Amino acid sequence: MRKKKRKAENSGNCSETRILIAFLLNLIFTFVEVAGSMLTGSVTILSDAIHDFGDCIALGMAWRMEKLSRRPANERYQFGYRRFSVVAGLINNMILLMGGVILIVTSVQRFFDPRPINGKGMLVFAVFGILINGVAMMLTARGKSINEKTISMHMLEDVLTWVAVLAVGAVMCFYELPVLDSVLSIGMTFVIFVGVLRNLKKIFGIITFRSPLELQEYRKLQAALAELIDAGAVEELRIYSMDGEDKNAEVCVVLYEEMGREDLIQLDMQTRMCCKSYGISKTVVQLRYFA
Repeated sequence: MRKKKRKAENSGNCSETRILIAFLLNLIFTFVEVAGSMLTGSVTILSDAIHDFGDCIALGMAWRMEKLSRRPANERYQFGYRRFSVVAGLINNMILLMGGVILIVTSVQRFFDPRPINGKGMLVFAVFGILINGVAMMLTARGKSINEKTISMHMLEDVLTWVAVLAVGAVMCFYELPVLDSVLSIGMTFVIFVGVLRNLKKIFGIITFRSPLELQEYRKLQAALAELIDAGAVEELRIYSMDGEDKNAEVCVVLYEEMGREDLIQLDMQTRMCCKSYGISKTVVQLRYFA
């Protein structure tokens, strides 16, 4: 038990560290982008600087929520704080969604109002942008929480943005076609929207207590539990997740005849072991006699 707790704490600390590093990288690069925009005269780089500043706010909040989510349960939050991480993931996805809409609107406007771009300057900053945001993306992609996966999507958006900037910058070194920037930006944003919708689906599944087990697995678990109980039946079986990583179960068993203390303890243990074989980390077993 202590080993599991220590492992969970280490995992939480690593998660916080990854988010903090991503936040610092993003914050530093935001100032670099502002300077780059002034040097190259690129509105694209300035727009991304504003976008990255919004990411910094989201990352800072995510780091705080991830830290808060590791607090133990208390009288006020009796299920603990783990869903604070999910709330942060929800807010971050909404920010990502709104940022994408702004990018599409800006890109469409540039179809009608193209602006000259310094291709060579864009190439230099694009390389730095891909490297810095790529490191932040790989760090957060290693995490398993909804929060880190959402942040990884933020970083992926930034990497794709800079890939688009790199491509446009390279073309601009030979041809003056600023409209390419708008085309790539719109395509990139739609790719990000797909990831956002997937994350939102998972987040709403957690908030609405959707079972983390597939229907076929759930029915197999029901059948396995029914085989364990000769003198009773499973009245209720609830499977849920607090943060998208864990799986919890509540099993209510109705007994039709009285059982000895040792038999009850054995039934409780067998029920927990059966649930554990389906990846369920915590099981609450309720035993009652049929009235």
